[in-house]
Amino acid sequence: MTRAEVSRRLLQIVVSLGALQGLAGGGFYLWRGVEGLSVFTPSPLPVDVTDPTWATVDYMYRALAGVWFALGLMLAYIVPAIERHTAWFTLAYGAIFAMGVGRLLSRLAFAPAPGNSTGALVAELVLPPVLVFWQRRVARAA
Repeated sequence: MTRAEVSRRLLQIVVSLGALQGLAGGGFYLWRGVEGLSVFTPSPLPVDVTDPTWATVDYMYRALAGVWFALGLMLAYIVPAIERHTAWFTLAYGAIFAMGVGRLLSRLAFAPAPGNSTGALVAELVLPPVLVFWQRRVARAA
């Protein structure tokens, strides 16, 4: 296997993991909504399904979960011919980068909440540019 083939295969593995994460995370939060956050936080959220504020938060959260799930589908579609989908790849990882920008703006506006993942914020700001650069190198080598 050549170096270019190894690079392509490794990129496919990394992007496949991202696709699985988008499908699993997006699917879980589509199903559970904002109440799903209590599964992964140290203290459960006091979600009151009769409170219109929580209804608004859940409405938006599930909408974003749908986008997250769709990004997982897009990434899964891209993986088999990863070297031929530069525009779609860039668009998908641009959306993930925008998620990181959103998390950063939230972090600047509010004190960190228990269970908020700094790792996700950093990954969404750092990995997309690295992966887009990597995909372009794989595409040029193909």
